[in-house]
Amino acid sequence: MYGYHGKTLKVDLTQRKIYEETFDEEFAKKYIGGVGFGFRWLYDTLPAKTDPLSPENKLIFATGPLCSISFLGSTGISVATKSPLTGLIADSDMRGRMGGVLKGTGYDALILEGKSSEPVYLQVTEHAVDIIEAKELWGKDIKETQEKILSKINDGEAVVASIGIAGENLVKYAAIASDLRNFAGRGGTGAVMGSKNLKAIVIRGKLKTPVADAERIKTLIKEVNYLIKTDGSCDTLSKYGTWNTTGPANFKGILPTKNFQKTTFEYIDKIDGDAMHNSIWVGKRTCPGCAIGCRHMVKVEKPYSVSPDLEGPQYESVAALGPLLFNGNPVVIAKANELCNLYGMDTISTGVIISFVMECIDRGVLTEDDLGFNLKWGEGEEILKAIETIAHREGIGDILAEGVKLASKKIGKGSENWAMHVKGSEVPMHDPRGKKGMGLAYATALKGADHESSMHDEAFEKENALPDLGLKEPMSRKQFDGKPFLVKTLQDYWGIMSDALPICKFPMIPPRPLTPARLVKLLNLVTGWNFTIEEFLQVGERTFNLGRLFDAREGISRSDDTLPRRFAEVLSEGGSAGENLDSDSLKTMLDEYYRLRGWDNEGRPYPETLKRLGLEVD
Repeated sequence: MYGYHGKTLKVDLTQRKIYEETFDEEFAKKYIGGVGFGFRWLYDTLPAKTDPLSPENKLIFATGPLCSISFLGSTGISVATKSPLTGLIADSDMRGRMGGVLKGTGYDALILEGKSSEPVYLQVTEHAVDIIEAKELWGKDIKETQEKILSKINDGEAVVASIGIAGENLVKYAAIASDLRNFAGRGGTGAVMGSKNLKAIVIRGKLKTPVADAERIKTLIKEVNYLIKTDGSCDTLSKYGTWNTTGPANFKGILPTKNFQKTTFEYIDKIDGDAMHNSIWVGKRTCPGCAIGCRHMVKVEKPYSVSPDLEGPQYESVAALGPLLFNGNPVVIAKANELCNLYGMDTISTGVIISFVMECIDRGVLTEDDLGFNLKWGEGEEILKAIETIAHREGIGDILAEGVKLASKKIGKGSENWAMHVKGSEVPMHDPRGKKGMGLAYATALKGADHESSMHDEAFEKENALPDLGLKEPMSRKQFDGKPFLVKTLQDYWGIMSDALPICKFPMIPPRPLTPARLVKLLNLVTGWNFTIEEFLQVGERTFNLGRLFDAREGISRSDDTLPRRFAEVLSEGGSAGENLDSDSLKTMLDEYYRLRGWDNEGRPYPETLKRLGLEVD
């Protein structure tokens, strides 16, 4: 096969068994790679109601065919598991080098199962696979862990993926970090890794994966990179990174503020793209093969020390650790982000759970005595203290480490009404009252509220956004009509296929140059196949339906495809004033969405839908 080795590495940490499995081209065509492989293997091998933190759960790192080349983050990797945060299927795409280097060992995927009796790390090379004792690494943050491992192996090209203290302590939104700057952030992948007593994975490999047409691949890459540099569509992303979103989100009235009580922030001028760039920015990095360079480095010396060695805060982190907490200090945002990175914690979930507690204090549901410290809106020291408390599961941090859904149930007193989650996953930093498609995407995403499961409404406010996908007519971000088709199509294309190939999502947003036609052409040049756009989309649809079947097996139905009550409240200020997203409006969109998906009224795929997609299920 071109684009694949056809081999999967499986490691049973309980039995210390290491073995290989193979897959054929038919399987590769049906699921492509990445999240497609992960979902298929999880559905086939994980019994319903498996405890996500038990040895029986699996942690799957899967590459795709584009990991064979270096282009727009294609050397990233998909991480799939059953989430300890939601109890549902979960995947997280991790940019960086890990996928490309895993390909270099001769494997397309790594499947971890079981639990080691003591802390270990796994080393994978093209020559051997070893399970190595790691007691001295337990309790170390991700930077210390990487430094100690790299000093032992003396190989600067190795990739180290590790967990921090949050993963060890089974914080249910703990993350996995690779190269200190790339994160499988959502869904609690780090907690699953910690539950297996696996501190790190070290990968070293330089084998080449064959591709079908290397010369035409080079020509296509050159064409897209030229457009990125000259057509202006990526200019602000290149200059500001995802900070280019902060100011516009505030202007449009979709920037979550004070736990989604508001959507505009009084101190936006202190944390927008220019403010961050002028105060803490010191440079930028890029993923392998990317001409954009949106990954920014930050540095601070006083009053907190923040190192440029780690990943600087991107938009989600800026919003979650800034306006959501009514914090307008870029230095505090940078330090809070660094702590989350070092401890290995998802910044979105961390910000949402802290803002939830702040509102509980405001409403008299919690007191300073309950916390052991006073957590007020915008107070930097208290925000940092809260992060420490959660990572170490100290005091009330032990409850908050469970996620906002369970924490609100334990705290009670009506706090469930301002616990901002969908299916247990904390809501990202885009208020859906001002972008209705994102609201439907939150409600129907396989892993709970997820801002990357569907492209955002703003990209479709002009004509001919993605004509290859039938998305030609302009749609206001505030309108309801047309959003079910938009979300269904983009979940299959942007939400699934970018993680199956894999490829960075940013250059796929119109009018940026990585169009569906170019993307399918690239897949065919790598693999030697002759996929059409329709066949490509069907792989995404097949994978999405497989994920829904997994969730349905865990008990998910229509009643779970909902949104927090707060979004039914009408916004009174900002660029989305007068907007809301109530249950009746969501019901209308869901009815049409289910029809387009070929699902029954409870959100289960009809047998004829499964037959059309060629899904073999029990």
